[in-house]
Amino acid sequence: MDWRFLEEHDSKWLLKLSKKHHEESDWSEVTYSEDKVKNYIEAATNDPNYFGIVLEEKDKRIGFMAGKLLEYPFSYELFARELDLYVVPEHRKGKAGMFMMKKFIDWAKGNKALEVIFEPRLSDKHIKKFDAMAKRLGMSHFANAYRRKL
Repeated sequence: MDWRFLEEHDSKWLLKLSKKHHEESDWSEVTYSEDKVKNYIEAATNDPNYFGIVLEEKDKRIGFMAGKLLEYPFSYELFARELDLYVVPEHRKGKAGMFMMKKFIDWAKGNKALEVIFEPRLSDKHIKKFDAMAKRLGMSHFANAYRRKL
């Protein structure tokens, strides 16, 4: 597998893939905005506080990951937060997700983040696989999310 930072020529592919990502998510009933996603892709491509990568295998794009450096609300010190992690379905049984997570952790260390936070937006049936990957990366579970649809 090869990886590289997002480039402007990835925009059309990423926009198409983001629609699939949205359709698969627990938020598929929320209206998808192509304009909002275009702005997000532009920020992930050009803002140095964003981590945006494409994963390739044999010159074919098979996944992407985005994250961001943020300051704690109570401090000027930094942490890195995963925003999106997506692997095309035919490559999900491999190590693509783990590979991108490791790259994000390395990037965060290089940018002096004190920690990385992954908040996977997965249904309960998919969270066990993510949990296993996170444990292999030495991560610990520290919080749960709750929501109420209105």
